[in-house]
Amino acid sequence: MYRILITDDEKDERKTIAFLLEKFHFQLSIDEAENGREALEMLRKKKADILFTDVRMPFLPGTDLASRAREMYPDLQIIFFSGYNDFPYVKKALSLGAVDYILKPIHPEELKKIMIKTIQRLDAQARTVRQERLASVYLQNYILSGLLYGTRAELLYRKYGKEDLDFLEKYDRLFLLQFDDPVFSWFPQNQFEKTAGEVFGGQPFHFLNLNPNQSVIFLQKEETLHRPVAYIAQCLQKRFSSVFAKSCYLSISSPFSGTDSIAAAYSQAEQALDERFFFMNRYIYPISDESPNDLENLEDDDALLQAAADAIEFKDGYSLQKSVNLLMAKYQYKKKQSHISVCYIFSRLAQILWKALSAGKDELQEMVEKIYLCPYYDGIRVLISDTLARVLQSLDVGQDSAEHAICIVKQYIQNHYGEELNLTRLAGQVYLSPRYLSDLFIRKTGCGINKYIKTVRMEQAKERVLNTNQKIQDISKDVGYPNFSYFCRSFRETFGQTPESFRTSH
Repeated sequence: MYRILITDDEKDERKTIAFLLEKFHFQLSIDEAENGREALEMLRKKKADILFTDVRMPFLPGTDLASRAREMYPDLQIIFFSGYNDFPYVKKALSLGAVDYILKPIHPEELKKIMIKTIQRLDAQARTVRQERLASVYLQNYILSGLLYGTRAELLYRKYGKEDLDFLEKYDRLFLLQFDDPVFSWFPQNQFEKTAGEVFGGQPFHFLNLNPNQSVIFLQKEETLHRPVAYIAQCLQKRFSSVFAKSCYLSISSPFSGTDSIAAAYSQAEQALDERFFFMNRYIYPISDESPNDLENLEDDDALLQAAADAIEFKDGYSLQKSVNLLMAKYQYKKKQSHISVCYIFSRLAQILWKALSAGKDELQEMVEKIYLCPYYDGIRVLISDTLARVLQSLDVGQDSAEHAICIVKQYIQNHYGEELNLTRLAGQVYLSPRYLSDLFIRKTGCGINKYIKTVRMEQAKERVLNTNQKIQDISKDVGYPNFSYFCRSFRETFGQTPESFRTSH
C-alpha cells in the first residue's frame, strides 16, 4: 500500500481530497499536514510515496517543500494544486519534477485520472526495483556459488569487474546448514530467509541455497555483529529445527579473508559435518578435539585386532577387553576417518569375537550388516560391547581379569611411587572406571588404594633412612612427598618417630 501526504492550510480542501481518494477506492495510506513545515517534519520521520501539496501555504511554500522532499526521496511523486492559474507557478512546479498540476476547485474525474497515472508510475518503479534486486541477488548467488566450488576470484573480476564483487568484502565467515531430508525443496526460499532474519534480528546476511539438503549463510564481519558467532549458530540451528520440524545440522567455518579463501572455508565446514557419524545428538560443528593425548600413539588396527584374537585363543578375558576397549576408544576420536573404513574395521572385530561364540554364519552376517547400517558410531559401539560381554561370559574369566587388574595396579604403584599418583591415573592403566577400581581394590586387598600407596612410600622411605646417608628432605621428594612437613608427619604416624629420630635410634 502506498502512502500519500496531503498538505494544505485549508482543512476542507484536505478532507475533500481524502474523501475523493476513498470514493474512487484507491488503496492508499492517507496522512494530512496543515502547512509545509509540518509536512516536512512528517516526511523526515516517515517516507511518503506521493506528496499532494498546495503551492501557497504559511511557514513553508509548497514549492520549497517539494524541493526539500525531493532531496530526501528522489523517487517521490509530487502533485501540486493551486487556485492560481498562472504560468510562473506551473513552470516552477514542473522544474521541481512534479508529475502533475491541478487547479482549484478540484474536478473529481481529473483527480482520478492523475492518481491512476501516478499509481501506475509507482507500480512501474516498484517492478524495476524488484527486477534490479532480483538481478543483483541472482548475480551474487552465481558469483558466490562459483567461489564456493573453487572458481578463481581473478576470473570473476575479469568477467564482472570490481564493482560487481564489492559485496564480497562484507563477509568473512559462513554457516553451512544441512538436513538429512530435502527440506530446502519443500519450502520456498523466502521462508528460510525470513526464519534466519528472525534470528539475526536485522543484522545483514546472505542466504544461498545449494541443493535440496544444503544451504549456506554468509555472515558479515564478526566485529559488526551484536552477538557471538557461536551463540547465533546455536539459535539458528534450534530455530530451523523447530520451524521445519526436522533436525538441522550447522557447521561454522573459520573466518576467511579474501575471495579465494571462501572455497577453503566451505570445504572445512563440509568436512566438519562429516564428523556427525562419530557424534550422536550433536548438531553444531566442528567439535573441538576431545581426543586424549595417550590415544594418539596407540598400536595400529591390525595389531589390536590380532591381540584380541590371541586373547580369545588363550582365554585371556582381561587382555581381550583391553584390546577391544582400546580400539573403540581410538575410533571415538578419529574424526577424519571415513565411515566405510570404520565399519570395515569393526566388522573384522565382529568376526573375531564371534569365533568365541557358538553361533552360525547367518547370525554373524546379520551383525555385520547392522554395523554397516549404523548411522552413528555409538550404534557400532553398542553392538560390539554387547558381543564382547557375551564373549567374556563364555570365557568365564571375570575373576581372573579382576585379579590381573589389581596386580597391574600394584606393580604400577611400585614402579612410580615417587610420582603423583591418583585414582584416575591408576584406573587408566587398567581401563576401568575410577570408582569401579576403588571398590575392586578394597574387595581384593582389604585396604584402599590411597592407604596402599602410603604403605609403599613409607617402606621405601624407611629403607632409605636406614640404609643411605641421603638427606631426609631429598628422601621426602624421592618417595612422592614434595611437602616435607607432611612427609615427617606421615612417617611419625607410621613408625612412631620422625625420620631423623628413627635414623639415630637405629
